[in-house]
Amino acid sequence: MRSKHLKGVVFGPQGSGKGTQGVLMAERLNIPIIGAGDLFRAEMAEKSTLGQLVTQYVNQGLLVPDELVNALMTRQLKRHDLSRGFILDGYPRNVEQATSLDRLLAINLVIQIKISDTEVVKRLSGRLQCVKCKSVYHETEAPPVKKGICSLCGEKLMRREDDKEDVIKQRLKAYHYMTAPLAGFYRQKGVLLVINGEQPIQYVFEDIMNKISKLGFVT
Repeated sequence: MRSKHLKGVVFGPQGSGKGTQGVLMAERLNIPIIGAGDLFRAEMAEKSTLGQLVTQYVNQGLLVPDELVNALMTRQLKRHDLSRGFILDGYPRNVEQATSLDRLLAINLVIQIKISDTEVVKRLSGRLQCVKCKSVYHETEAPPVKKGICSLCGEKLMRREDDKEDVIKQRLKAYHYMTAPLAGFYRQKGVLLVINGEQPIQYVFEDIMNKISKLGFVT
């Protein structure tokens, strides 16, 4: 089997570790990981017409319409050399965006990091973040040396507003409604790979690498 470059998407609910796995994969495969948030911020910083429109929505706390998201992502992605592979994180977020992406790039693998809602709540409700250096801890899984104090800079640790249990559950509802249907969309295309995210980080990574190697991707 001839090896091929991974041109993929990684998705999963908040707390699934998809961002961490995306970074690990990108480092191992020597390909870029492209975060939708980074592209949004770049466009907003340029103060382009699209960027200014996005800023208006963001400042009002409104969801950016798919048409605007797709236009911005198309513009930004065309600026990158993606011929030797890439990983997209944070886009697409729904089937409408996935359909738009199909017209722009040939996606050959979509990795779904799957964990239960119970595990999401457990992971995020115990998460703590340093107010200064933004280092992240967990009350039981990765606690700081001194309770409530960042082990790196000594500042106070706080729980983020969006890590409160009622907020987490609302975010999960949005994920199941908007993003989870991507699994069916990409399964029909024959490019979906489902990974058990309820394992230690290194085990999840090894699972991904073993499976994509068997699928013929350059590793």
